[in-house]
Amino acid sequence: MCTINIVYPYILLISNYSIKEVHILLSKLKRNFIVYTIITTVIFTVGMDLATRNNINHASNPPVHSLVKINFNEQLSNTHNSPLPPLYIKPFKLFAINKYEKVQKLDQFTRETKSSLLSNTELEIKTNPASTYEVTSHYLNIRENKNVDSKIINVVKNGDILEVLATTDNDWLQLKDGGYVNGKYTELISGQAISPETQLTTQTPLPLQKPLKLTVNKTTNPAIPSKPTTIVKSDSKLTIKHITEIFEGTLLADHGLEETIIEIEREYGINAYFTIAVMKLESGHGKSKIARNKNNLFGLNAIDGDAYNKAFSFKTKGESVRKFGQLISDNYIDKGYTSIEKVAKKYCNANPKWSSLVMSIMKSDYKKLL
Repeated sequence: MCTINIVYPYILLISNYSIKEVHILLSKLKRNFIVYTIITTVIFTVGMDLATRNNINHASNPPVHSLVKINFNEQLSNTHNSPLPPLYIKPFKLFAINKYEKVQKLDQFTRETKSSLLSNTELEIKTNPASTYEVTSHYLNIRENKNVDSKIINVVKNGDILEVLATTDNDWLQLKDGGYVNGKYTELISGQAISPETQLTTQTPLPLQKPLKLTVNKTTNPAIPSKPTTIVKSDSKLTIKHITEIFEGTLLADHGLEETIIEIEREYGINAYFTIAVMKLESGHGKSKIARNKNNLFGLNAIDGDAYNKAFSFKTKGESVRKFGQLISDNYIDKGYTSIEKVAKKYCNANPKWSSLVMSIMKSDYKKLL
C-alpha cells in the first residue's frame, strides 16, 4: 500500500516532464523504493527482537504496551537526501512456540508451585518405628497367623534380623513385612515392640496402600525326598523345608532342629527320617516331661524305674539331637547295627513293636511331603 502511494504521484507528473526529467524521477522512485524496503526490513527485525524479549521475560516483567520511537534518519542518512519522519510502532507478541523454552517454563512453574505448597503446608506423617529382633534359634518359622497351627510362609535362620511392629498377647511377634514368629526364639536388639492395644491408640492412620507381599524363599528345583527304608545309614534327601513341614502342628516345631538333623545325616550318614521318627516316638511329639523340662527328645539314659531323674539333661533340644547322632554312629552303626530292626533290639529291647512304630512314622512323614 505504501509503495502505491509513493509511485502514484510520480505517474501523474510524467506527462508534464521531458524525457530527461522523467529519467530523474524514475531514478528517485527507484531510490525511494530501496529506502522503504530497508525500512520495512528494519521494522520487522526490531519487532521480532522486541517480541522475543517480551516472551522470555514475561514471567518477571509483564509486557508494557507502550509506543516505541524508532528514528531511521541516522541509519539512512546516506541512502536519501530528505529526512524521514520518526516512526512509531507498537510492540507485538510473537506466537511462535519454542518447545525447549516451553518445557523449561513448565518445569520452573512446577518447581515454584511445589515449593510454595511445601512452604505453606505442614505435612506430618506419624508411623510407629519397628523394633529390631535377632533370631536365636537355628531356624525359625514365619507363619501366617500367631499360632503353631498356622501355615508356614517363610523360614529365617540364626542371626537374621527381624523388624517387628507389635507383640501379641501370646508372645508372638508381628513382622513389618508380614507374618508372625514365636518371640521365645528371638532377642530384642533395639527399640521396643508395641502391644496391639498401644498400637491402636498411638498409630496415626495412613492412606490405604497395596498390601506388601512377603517373598518366600523357594528352591527353583526342590529336591525330591527319598522313600524311607529300613537301612539306618542312608540318604533321605530331606531339606530344611521338608523337615519344617513334618514338624508342623507338633511341639517340635520352632526349635531350630531342622538344620541339626541334616547335620548329623551329613556327618554320620544317619537317615533324617529315622532321627525324626525316633524323636517323635520317644518324646511323644515333644509333649513328654523329659522333652519339655530336660530337652531330652530321645529318652537318652531314661532307665525304667527312675526314668525322669536318670535321663540326661541338655541345654537345648538341638544338643540332644547331636548326642543321639553320635551315639547311634559309635554304638550301633559302627558295631553292625545297620537296620532299624537291629537297632531296636539294643535301643529299646523292652518294646517289641519299637521298630514297626518307627517305620510307621517314617512312612507317614514321607506321605505328608507328597
